Amino acid sequence: MTTYNGYETYDHWNTALWLNNDECMHNMLQNKVELVVYMHLTKSQAVEQLLHRLPAKTPDGATWQKATILELIDEHYQEQLQWS
Repeated sequence: MTTYNGYETYDHWNTALWLNNDECMHNMLQNKVELVVYMHLTKSQAVEQLLHRLPAKTPDGATWQKATILELIDEHYQEQLQWS
């Protein structure tokens, strides 16, 4: 079984790559996480709103993966709770 740096598919890896490494996209992700932390959005709403603001595909042409975005929101959510 092939994995992509620990992700199940190229699209999952590419989703995480862009959201964690592109400053503008990362800031959008962090903004949505902050809204979840302060209970203005659910995690599902944050995923949908983020997908609405992102381009149709990643800059590499991969399909955004909702499951990976949710995992990233969960990860950053836990980090923000830890420090708040």
